[in-house]
Amino acid sequence: MAEKKSYIQPGPIFYDVFLGYLRVMGTNLKEWCVPHGVAGTNAKAAATGAWNGPKAKELRERMIETVGRDTFEKLYAERIRQEVA
Repeated sequence: MAEKKSYIQPGPIFYDVFLGYLRVMGTNLKEWCVPHGVAGTNAKAAATGAWNGPKAKELRERMIETVGRDTFEKLYAERIRQEVA
């Protein structure tokens, strides 16, 4: 079976979706980073695309999995629609 191509790209929308989820869950980026062993600056750089190497891509996947892939995709798509409107 062919792997589904993701339309999710790093950038301000990715970052907003992830931060929004964390806020809804009553936490923040700094608190999320501690148990994941990553600096907040690196997490932000990975989410926004300023850091885009293999480790950054892996970190973005962990962010997506934290939210849940289906939920993240729905939130991301809605945020894209808001940008276009």
